[in-house]
Amino acid sequence: MRHSHIGVTSLQQDAAHASKVTLVGALFDALLGVVKIITGLLGHSAALVADGVHSLSDLATDLVVLISIRLGGRAPDQNHPFGHRRIETLGTMILGLMLLAVAIGLVWQNAFSLWQGQSSTVPTWPVLLVAGLSFGIKEGLYWYTIKTARSLQSELLSANAWHSRSDALSSIVVLLGAGGAMLGVWWLDAVAAMLVAVLIGWISLQLLTGSLAELIDTAVSIEQQQAYRAQILQTQGILAINALRSRTSGGKVLLELKLEVAPRLSASEAHWLGQQVKQQLKKQFTEIGDILVHINSPASTLPEQLTSSSIRPALQQAMETLLQRYQLEAADAEVFLYYQQPIRADILLSSQAQARFAKISTRQLLHQLQHIWPQSRQLQIRFYQLKAD
Repeated sequence: MRHSHIGVTSLQQDAAHASKVTLVGALFDALLGVVKIITGLLGHSAALVADGVHSLSDLATDLVVLISIRLGGRAPDQNHPFGHRRIETLGTMILGLMLLAVAIGLVWQNAFSLWQGQSSTVPTWPVLLVAGLSFGIKEGLYWYTIKTARSLQSELLSANAWHSRSDALSSIVVLLGAGGAMLGVWWLDAVAAMLVAVLIGWISLQLLTGSLAELIDTAVSIEQQQAYRAQILQTQGILAINALRSRTSGGKVLLELKLEVAPRLSASEAHWLGQQVKQQLKKQFTEIGDILVHINSPASTLPEQLTSSSIRPALQQAMETLLQRYQLEAADAEVFLYYQQPIRADILLSSQAQARFAKISTRQLLHQLQHIWPQSRQLQIRFYQLKAD
């Protein structure tokens, strides 16, 4: 319970930090959007108006980010045992679709302006001033947001940071376009607005591609998988990696591992090795979220007439029959099965059973067991602490 409480607190703190950063960005987006549009309209710059629309679109995306962070930061519950981080992924996809719509609208509007021909007005100097101010503010917001995104390992916050940088870069395009139009190249302002739209569209496609890959459980890169494999095999006792499956959720990598260990390890020791692997992976790779480990022993092919569900019950029943012949109980023999090739069965006898079998060789005892259950001839059976042959 204590660990769960700590986890919930950490998620809540991360969500609060991310929300604060997003709210700061939203405040500047609102101010810049209004100032750009008013200045662009009064200063006759379609590029600055387009940039203002871009800034106001950031408000909508900021809202998506805030909602996604709030919902995605919730702890796992009964209905969502793997957590809610995929809500952030969905939020990133919505953000990408909104940006794509803005980009298409800007391209259409300014392509129509170019088709109409030269305008009688040219941009004025306040357009240059506002565009320069916008670049400084939005570039500052990018670094403020990306620093938090990296510390929280949030793909959604990182996407919003790049959204701010796209606004900063588009302000440079506005500076060039408006400046060129003021120097007599009338079409440069409309072309600059279209370049801004293309930049917005490119960023939206990057966001959509990444979030879609996550939603369809795309594996991480081969290079990442090789790094994980190398780290796993450094754990002494892990003989091989039978399978490694990966996917991402809310920017976190989720792993499913099938690890091979020695066939005669106890269940507790095999579990301990799995825990060591998980701890080392999370220590070395901070992007890893949850790890599911399945422990395997070396694979073997079972004889056709022996299924995994019939060996133990049949063998134990045969041993009970054998023990009864010597007035012993089932508790006087414990069976350990090792599914290897051939399948091995170690039978540990109690001190009372050892005393009763003192005058019987292991070969005789094995022969009696095989007579009771003939299929046991396909197993490698050993009795412990019996009289030697």
